[in-house]
Amino acid sequence: MRVCMTGAFAADYPRHQIIRAGLERVGVEVVSAALPRGVSTTRLIVPLLRQRRTLRHCDVIFITAFNPLLAPLIWALGHSLRKPVVLDYMVGLTDGIVEERHEGGGKAQFYRLVDRFNIQRLTSLTDTQAHRAAYQRLLGIAPTKMSVLPVGVYDDWFNPKSLPTDESILVQFFGTYIPFHGVDVILEAAHRLRDEAQIRFELIGRGQSYKAAVARAEALKLQNVSFIDPVPPIALADRVAQAAICLGVFGAREKTGYVVPNKVFQCMAIGRPVITADSPALREYFSPGRDLVTVAPGDAAALADAIHVLADSPGERERVGTAAAQRIREAYLPQHIGARLKAVLENVISPSLRSLEGAGG
Repeated sequence: MRVCMTGAFAADYPRHQIIRAGLERVGVEVVSAALPRGVSTTRLIVPLLRQRRTLRHCDVIFITAFNPLLAPLIWALGHSLRKPVVLDYMVGLTDGIVEERHEGGGKAQFYRLVDRFNIQRLTSLTDTQAHRAAYQRLLGIAPTKMSVLPVGVYDDWFNPKSLPTDESILVQFFGTYIPFHGVDVILEAAHRLRDEAQIRFELIGRGQSYKAAVARAEALKLQNVSFIDPVPPIALADRVAQAAICLGVFGAREKTGYVVPNKVFQCMAIGRPVITADSPALREYFSPGRDLVTVAPGDAAALADAIHVLADSPGERERVGTAAAQRIREAYLPQHIGARLKAVLENVISPSLRSLEGAGG
């Protein structure tokens, strides 16, 4: 089987990285037909057509995540080439922009129409059953052609690493500061723990709510919080290994209920105890209290208490971190993700081949 990954995508983004490595580990040839990033969809039409020859020689055209606006064009091109097309719908337009960023008016209606078209016409993937249900709720259609593919983790970078031995407790978050991350909840928890001299917080990254977060930390006069510039993906695992406790997401938002972000898988793979918001999506893959620690979304007091408990118990940190790494090794390495995806791709290829044989006969 030869799969063409196309769309405007960065090869080192975790989802793309895991899918490519996973497919290759289960014997699938993967070819890149990447398009330029950071340009409008209309300006991608010509570069897409230039990839026609590459796409013609693939068994499946795979549209990478974060390309829903481009998907109808790629679907049309795939139809003309008589190639099945699969779309990674880890983030859609309605859930990712309309709901999360409160986009309204005609643009919101257009985004919903695109999402409905994609989900009705294309075989697609998303990351959790809860997210699949969210698409049905938001769009009012049954996503019958949508399968679930967990996020997983790229273990060439994120693998078990020794726990830090110093007495101070570094509590670490990394991310892009989008609303469902709940950085405001983390800062409030840090404020509650301001008198715990051994506990310090490190927030890595930049993004949508970064300036508001810095302003809030200054208003609270937090001396136990450091804001760190983004770390290159290849160096992130070593930075995470310095932490004693890792933080997931905490926003009291709908998205928190249907997404398990990369950072949760990555920190667990390293063998760190993770604290994150409890959710239906999280419970699809992990057991709170065994593989990780959970608190109610938006609850800064509960987060502070959970951090305090782990900070006071090296044995519990080690127990949870060990269980976390084991759970990742059992089910969420690239080869596990690749095997699940390969089964989906084989199912879309078979009807396509039958259709071609029928046309030829």
